[in-house]
Amino acid sequence: MPVDPARAKSLFLAAADLPAADRGPFLGRECGADADLRDRVEALLRADEEPPVPSDVTTSPFDPGPAPDGGTVRSDGPPAHFHYVPPIGPGAVIADRYTLLKVIGEGGMGSVFLASQTEPVKRQLALKLIKTGMDSKAVLARFDAERQALALMDHPNIARIYDGGLTPTGQPFFVMELVTGVPLTDYCDTHRLMVDARLRLFVAVCQAVQHAHQKGIIHRDLKPGNVLVTEVDGRPTPKVIDFGVAKATGQQLTDLSLSETGAIVGTPAYMSPEQADPTSMDIDTRTDVYALGVMLYELLAGSPPLDAAQFRRGALLEMLRMVREVEPPRPSTRLSTADALPNIAAARSIDPARLAKLLRGELDWVVMKALEKDRTRRYESATAFARDIERYLADEVVEARPPSRGYRLKKFVTRNKVQVLAGSLVLLTLVAGVVASTYFAVQAREEASAARAAEIKAEAEAKAARKAEGEARTAEGDARSAETKAEAEAKAARKAEADAKWQARLANDARHAIQIDLALRAREEKDYERVAALLQEVRPEYQGVWETRYVRTLWRRETPLLATLKGHTSFVRSASFGPDGTRVVTASEDGTARVWDAATGREQAVLKGHTSFVRSASFSPDGTRVVTASEDGTARVWDAATGREQAVLKGRTSTVESASFSPDGTRVVTASLDKTARVWDAATGREQAVLKGHTDLVVSASFSPDGTRVVTASLDGTARVWDAATGREQAVLKGHTNVVYSAAFSPDGTRVVTASGDGTARVWDAATGQEKAVLKGHTGGVWSVAFSPDGTRVVTASQDKTARVWDAEPGLEMRPAERPRPPLPVAPPPREKK
Repeated sequence: MPVDPARAKSLFLAAADLPAADRGPFLGRECGADADLRDRVEALLRADEEPPVPSDVTTSPFDPGPAPDGGTVRSDGPPAHFHYVPPIGPGAVIADRYTLLKVIGEGGMGSVFLASQTEPVKRQLALKLIKTGMDSKAVLARFDAERQALALMDHPNIARIYDGGLTPTGQPFFVMELVTGVPLTDYCDTHRLMVDARLRLFVAVCQAVQHAHQKGIIHRDLKPGNVLVTEVDGRPTPKVIDFGVAKATGQQLTDLSLSETGAIVGTPAYMSPEQADPTSMDIDTRTDVYALGVMLYELLAGSPPLDAAQFRRGALLEMLRMVREVEPPRPSTRLSTADALPNIAAARSIDPARLAKLLRGELDWVVMKALEKDRTRRYESATAFARDIERYLADEVVEARPPSRGYRLKKFVTRNKVQVLAGSLVLLTLVAGVVASTYFAVQAREEASAARAAEIKAEAEAKAARKAEGEARTAEGDARSAETKAEAEAKAARKAEADAKWQARLANDARHAIQIDLALRAREEKDYERVAALLQEVRPEYQGVWETRYVRTLWRRETPLLATLKGHTSFVRSASFGPDGTRVVTASEDGTARVWDAATGREQAVLKGHTSFVRSASFSPDGTRVVTASEDGTARVWDAATGREQAVLKGRTSTVESASFSPDGTRVVTASLDKTARVWDAATGREQAVLKGHTDLVVSASFSPDGTRVVTASLDGTARVWDAATGREQAVLKGHTNVVYSAAFSPDGTRVVTASGDGTARVWDAATGQEKAVLKGHTGGVWSVAFSPDGTRVVTASQDKTARVWDAEPGLEMRPAERPRPPLPVAPPPREKK
């Protein structure tokens, strides 16, 4: 999960004010289980205290060194000399920073230890180490391949690798993310997850496997034991582990020789038919699709598709034959014959009969498509498999279908060739005899039948003519009756419509009276939000009547609240008015921005398209468009009236912190956590300039009043002025001793004011970058700053709980702008009678 920069920044500032001894407990309380957040804050604290590293010192932990047999592995230091190395086991220290605590896993070639890292950060990890005496060429090659496979991948549902190398005794090791979870099936059964919840967890596993396939890696040993589920922020998160037998599709994972000719790789119960063929070397990503199908079968039906008891009794070759040839029953069929059905259904929080019915049909089809013996009939990718499950969850039509009759017949013939051939010969002989004996009888019977048919036809035609004449007379009478009836029904319908309108009017009048009465009662109780909500619910035709206007006048007289803008489903990150003040645009962590009527609070448009939190939203100068910035790495331009997306500004590699229009509305400038700001064409979304030079996150960017320049603020402790057309750096405003949070031009564009975590704001010459004034007096970091409209004053907002107004020229404080005192309560006038 990405680290929230604002959260990391606030924790850093709070921890920086504490004694060194108190920082560890403080971060433990605030960060909880979020190790990435704690790592980020501790890195900021070290950068704040330690001197800069000389440029000639190499600090990378991944410098390559020679392996014993010529491969390339990591070296944790120059092998100039050696020290005594204690036996490899709990208590041993690897690479001077990993202390082995205990064994948490054993395999044929290696052991996995719980390890504690001491430098450069403190955390617990998993360290995999080849066992002493197991360092054969094949084992070393397999170990190196697993390490390289993990290094290629970066996905939240795949265990990450952090480090690797050799112990002083030459034993290879690598360090990876510690996953403290339980196998997928055990987790689902222990927590009694329902079928839908199991399917959603399984979709995440498919997405992780697809990521590995896109990196050219085939796992080849997918099974519940290699998919561990851990809880992150209270939510179950699956992690795919153990790429020890992984295979690369388009590249070589290791320089070491790795031969698999004739080898059986994988776990038989989850192995694909092509894996189970010792002569086959043609293994592709669809072998993992088959293993995923076996896992889904077990998640739904409680056991793998092939009988595990037969596997345990059979020899290896018999097990492989079963994998290649035996067709498994559908999940619903397996359940209907299972003695443990009540226990299986209980583990899925569902009635046994309902469970079998739920699986029958679409889920049967989806699972059996993934388990096709012919891989050309399986899903072509893990993504296609996941999408079909998502279609099922969304009540959409799935792609999987039951096998056609022709396909089932073909499979039957393939399995019973001798019996079908013998039966066919017997049947052919019988058919030939029957055809010959009945041919002549049929011919004679047809001639007699033709004569009789002609006679019957003539009689039928005469009868039909008489019937048609009678029906015509009847139809004429029916038409006259229907016309009379229709006139009567139309008259009755008009009367019913008039009555319905009158009843609706009475009902609306009564509803309006109730709303007015409830609003007056809420006013007496000073529940002004309830009053606002009731006024908003009043139908449009009653908004202008005297009673509604009376209550609205009382409400506005007694409370400053004009409207409550409700509709977002998560935190609202920003809100701003349109140019004419009649509308408001909001940005939310629910992934949307919304446009509202500022007077009534009614939602006018939903700007929906971002795939992550929306951090900011603002109107164009003419109010016809809105620009949004999001953590999904894009900014977007929208039609403010319809909510239709007009342009996607995409090109950065990290969260877009802010986005704003140029004064003429033709361009947009964005600030991104990838250390750049960018200028875009607001109509086409084409990138016009990249403002590149900051060495840390860029947190704000804005145009000068004439739109020719841009000023940016960065966590690298500087602000910079740029040419908006070319992206050329014009001035570096350097002097703050901590991060710069915001920067803004003066109204005439000649000066820039900046706010910093060092507790000061500073005024600069925008052309030369020369410092003109230091606004010093806050006792905490200064978060934001702005010029007054005439450019003579500056207002600052600080972490010390004050805002202050300053003279912009000498930098002297004029007065503190403390929080305003709340108004004295005023008793509302007595309620007037309607």
